[in-house]
Amino acid sequence: MTPTARRRLAPEVRRRQVLDAAIAVFSEEGLHGASMDAIATRAGVSKPLVYAHGGTKDELFAACLAREADRLMTAMTAAVGTGGATGPGDVEGRLFRALRAFFHAVTTHRQGWRVLYRQASTGEFAGQVDAARRGIVGRAAELLAPELGGSVEAAEPIAHTLVGAAEGLTDWWLGTEHPATEEAPADVLARMLTAIVWPGLDALRRDLGG
Repeated sequence: MTPTARRRLAPEVRRRQVLDAAIAVFSEEGLHGASMDAIATRAGVSKPLVYAHGGTKDELFAACLAREADRLMTAMTAAVGTGGATGPGDVEGRLFRALRAFFHAVTTHRQGWRVLYRQASTGEFAGQVDAARRGIVGRAAELLAPELGGSVEAAEPIAHTLVGAAEGLTDWWLGTEHPATEEAPADVLARMLTAIVWPGLDALRRDLGG
């Protein structure tokens, strides 16, 4: 691709290209092992373009974290909407759809998962990761609240439990070899976790009049 052709890309397209390359490099090398030269090479652009559209390496890493966290929250929200159940039995369906969306996001963007939950879990970006995780838990609590008496605060401990279980199951899946199957990993994992948590959640929502 010529320099002239590169300049034709819209800024938001170029930034996405740089972030995609950065996610790949950070997932393989970690923050400290990654270089801006490697990111530029992966993106197929010059290093000055990486700085222009991503900032410094720390700024680029922070942007990658924010994008991956937003991807999870957006996927969950899009899968179930913002309202309550639409009919009898739909509460379990909403739970399954939210979990499937979460698992689809992390199993199809494995590099982003490694950056968000492994590369940045300690060190100077741990606070941003913790804030991102709180955002995901908060979104889950908002989705659960209509079924648990309407209180987001009351739903938060359940959301923490659910998100923690989803994270653990994701780590297990990504770190283990699995036989080939026609069923998507997101469906397998969502069905598994729904089967585990739904009986308790259903009993709790009945106690709370959900």
